Amino acid sequence: MLGKRKQSGSFELLVGKGATIVGKVEVEGSAIVEGRIEGDISASGEIIVEKGGEILSEVIRASSFVSSGKVRTSELHAERVEFRKPGEFSGNIYYKVIIVEEGAVISGNVRLEVEGVQTQGTG
Repeated sequence: MLGKRKQSGSFELLVGKGATIVGKVEVEGSAIVEGRIEGDISASGEIIVEKGGEILSEVIRASSFVSSGKVRTSELHAERVEFRKPGEFSGNIYYKVIIVEEGAVISGNVRLEVEGVQTQGTG
């Protein structure tokens, strides 16, 4: 699946199936999660959570966030957010662009943040 998703650039972190990282994760670049992260994660690039991947955290920060896995967080901050089936997301989302594929499940507050203008909805 890595080859299909990798559009451009490189990924500095790959959490493989069966691997678990516990603690704060900071990535200068992008990350792919096929395993599990328990802790806050921030990436200057993209974070991709594959089907079967899981993140349990208080805060997630990235320029782009794509998930078809399971994510539980208090806050997700990303300019572009995409949820794909069969993904499950629970938490508050702060974004500029959001895409939710039919079959993906999100629950929490959703807040659009665009240069001084904020609107809020509940998912």
